[in-house]
Amino acid sequence: MKRFYKTARASGADGGYAVLLDGKAVRTPLGGALFLPARTLAEAVAAEWAAQGAELKPETMPLTRLANTMTDKAAGADRAGMNAELLKYGGSDLVCYFAPHPADLLRKQEAAWRPLLSWMEEAYGIAFDTVSGVQYRQQPPEALEKLRVLIEGLDAGAFTAVQAAAATTGSVIVALALLKEKCAPEEAYAAAFVDELHQLEAWGEDEEARRVLETKRRELKDIARFLSLLKSSL
Repeated sequence: MKRFYKTARASGADGGYAVLLDGKAVRTPLGGALFLPARTLAEAVAAEWAAQGAELKPETMPLTRLANTMTDKAAGADRAGMNAELLKYGGSDLVCYFAPHPADLLRKQEAAWRPLLSWMEEAYGIAFDTVSGVQYRQQPPEALEKLRVLIEGLDAGAFTAVQAAAATTGSVIVALALLKEKCAPEEAYAAAFVDELHQLEAWGEDEEARRVLETKRRELKDIARFLSLLKSSL
């Protein structure tokens, strides 16, 4: 899409903030007004729009994408279905499947994943079963029920971040740890991709694999920034 505006700025609107393009509010993909609860987030979204060149490049606007999801889906009629999809990650969460070998990979997984599993049990009373290997194991119904309640209790902004982080990492546990600042973005990245990073270390660099990993790393940083901006000036 060609750039169709000259200026982009944040503005107060009905107890929150809007992003204005030449004085007109940005609309979400579903046609509603993009309404944000934090000035810092609105200003950062406006900065993404202002930084665009002659053509709009959505891949350079991660905060706008997350803000649209929060407005259109996480706070709307799609939320129930999205809750169910997010709960599926808990049913086969990445950090519950430990490698039987090699020993050095298992040590890395134990160091990265056991603290997260312990935190979930201590903080929320959710005890996940773990397994050695990739054979599927059904999680205890009581664990999944507690996880369901936790997911459904997230507000639209928190849910948006957790849903996006789980999609990036394959783990709702890592996503929740990022939300609750149990781990920083780099720690979340290292935990989620311990297997892939181990392979690169063991077998040497692969340009395409590294490119994919760097994309994932940026996504986690963008999600953490979204959360930080959302929290900073509510």
